[in-house]
Amino acid sequence: MRIRSLACALALATLAVTRTATADPPASSAQAAPPAPPASSAPGPAPTAAPLPEAAAPAPPDVERRLRALEEENRKLHDEITQMKDDNKYTQDQVKQLLPLTTRFSGFLDVGFFYVQGNGSGIRPDTNYQHFPEYNTGATGVPGQWVFMGDPLATMVNARGEPADTDGSRAITFDPIHNGGAPSFIVNSLTLNLFEGIGDYFTLNGAVDFVPRNRDPSDPNGIDLGAYIDLRLAYGEFIVPTRSWDLSFYVGRFDSVLGIEYRTQDAASRLTVTPSLICRYTCGYPIGVKARAKFFDEKLILNTAITNGSSFVEMFPYSDEIGLTAMKSGSARLSYRFPLGAGLEFGASGLWGAQNNQTSNTVYQYQYGADVSLDWNDIILQGEVLHGDAEGAGTGNAMDPPCNLAPCLNFTGAYGLLGYRLFNWLTPYARVDYRDALHRSGGSFVYISDLMRTTGGLHFEIGTNFILKAEYTHIIELGRIPQFNDDVATSSFVVKY
Repeated sequence: MRIRSLACALALATLAVTRTATADPPASSAQAAPPAPPASSAPGPAPTAAPLPEAAAPAPPDVERRLRALEEENRKLHDEITQMKDDNKYTQDQVKQLLPLTTRFSGFLDVGFFYVQGNGSGIRPDTNYQHFPEYNTGATGVPGQWVFMGDPLATMVNARGEPADTDGSRAITFDPIHNGGAPSFIVNSLTLNLFEGIGDYFTLNGAVDFVPRNRDPSDPNGIDLGAYIDLRLAYGEFIVPTRSWDLSFYVGRFDSVLGIEYRTQDAASRLTVTPSLICRYTCGYPIGVKARAKFFDEKLILNTAITNGSSFVEMFPYSDEIGLTAMKSGSARLSYRFPLGAGLEFGASGLWGAQNNQTSNTVYQYQYGADVSLDWNDIILQGEVLHGDAEGAGTGNAMDPPCNLAPCLNFTGAYGLLGYRLFNWLTPYARVDYRDALHRSGGSFVYISDLMRTTGGLHFEIGTNFILKAEYTHIIELGRIPQFNDDVATSSFVVKY
């Protein structure tokens, strides 16, 4: 009985020591292990205690705290991400609503001051046939007061190409300034540009000039125009989603594809104040369809168009808003840009089709030209040469003057422009342009234009929204045309918005 009691006591002591060792392990390996129970001196097998199930060790308190902290941090991050997604969606919705308001409208205000010598006109009549007697031919000739020498658009005073006066011109009766060349301030235009994206591949584009001009309401027979609105651009562009090259289609009233001057013809983008003498042939806004393709990272560009008529500016005859013939005009320009500076570009362009402002499909007009432009370091270089002909039509009767059914026009012209960025805010420039043209309409009028202009000016960039330009143009009549006073001093102050 004492032996069994002793064995049970030893088993209980062993179990207690084992639990204590598991809960609190020894601090040193040198600590003695618990003694083994002594063997029984009694015969027979010694009694053993029943094995007890091993209890799972509880996690240390610091591990539990870290797990709970990670779970809390994960919950907070999930809430923050959800909030960020909601905020991002709200921001995107706001941007979609505000983007049209910030990018749809832009434009500029162009005001200036000008003075033109003489009577403000670039033409003079050869009343007594003193210089061109060949037009004094009776019924087939032209009355002397309608034989005009010079160029009615030579005395341009602004980017729109408006002359100070046309002095009774029979070909160009649109005379919006008409001030006789007196020194004057002028609001050239308030221009509004429209851009609107529709979907991913279509854009709507427009440009409108608001133009204040002279008008005398007390004169019932007055020809002064007064304020008017000029819709310059109104077209849609569809961008074809291609990979290796770019392709766009245009429909409406768009920029010309001829030459390069049309690219910078408004006051906010033009280096000079006034256009060149040949801009009238390439800077118009024809109506029709156009395609533009770009290859090799936009180095090679092909522009083609089918339009109602030519790309003449609206102020000059031969421009058509509404076509009068079934045959349309086709025009194209091919150019290549070399990687020199911002680009050295060479281009060639041409036009052919039925002549404007007449009804026959067999009366043709054509023009062709070449151009070059360079923007390298601080040098700006640009030049064009152009030739064209509108063949006109006559009755063929020897007693009738030529070109009496449709006017005839033959022209050749060129210009060269050089600018140098002296500072970031100052660019002096010089331009030389030339035009030789003969324009006749039966016995109604004839214009003999043979002249050269030399222009010098300064272009100031005042921050990003203000431009100030001033220039002086000396006009030189050539050939048999006598020299007369028609030099132009003009300026422009542009505020972009």
